[in-house]
Amino acid sequence: MKSLTTSLVAAAALAGVAVAGETTSAKSYKQLAAPAPASCFSDRELQIDTFGQASFGDGSKAGLFRDSAYGGGVGLNYFFHRNIGLGIDAAWLSAKESTIGGNTDDDRTTLHNVTGSLIFRAPIDSACLAPYAYLGGGFHADGYNWASGHVGVGIEFRIVPQKVGIFVDGRWTFLGDRGGEDNLNFASVRAGVRLVF
Repeated sequence: MKSLTTSLVAAAALAGVAVAGETTSAKSYKQLAAPAPASCFSDRELQIDTFGQASFGDGSKAGLFRDSAYGGGVGLNYFFHRNIGLGIDAAWLSAKESTIGGNTDDDRTTLHNVTGSLIFRAPIDSACLAPYAYLGGGFHADGYNWASGHVGVGIEFRIVPQKVGIFVDGRWTFLGDRGGEDNLNFASVRAGVRLVF
């Protein structure tokens, strides 16, 4: 009788351990993997920019303008690859007239600028940041017509992933040697809002 009771207790204990093991094992299969974080930047994007711009010239040189120029503009960018895109922007700046033709008055003029760029960016989705670099060429008019080249760097932060960003960038514009002057280049800084589609 004792051996039968001992055998039944041992069998019940083993059955309980076996059931507990199966229950634990079944629960481990029900755990789901964590979802992948959403990407802040898409592989293909159409972007519309609005921005303020400040440009800084040399008051002692002939060129596009004297001293500094301020204004704003709009831009359109298309990224056909996550890291590579094309952009075009137009800006209107108020500045002192250039010294071309011996002008020394402090009259102001509006500069009309249109530029195109090839853009390289390196998105960091975990921080919703994208450092970028760009280069291209452009056309400027203030009564005289100027062609130019430019290079620049910037950074964008996505406030709303894949929808709204803010950006700041700087560029160096090359105008070349005009009118016997050898330093007509100027620097610009832009800051603005980017809508993404």
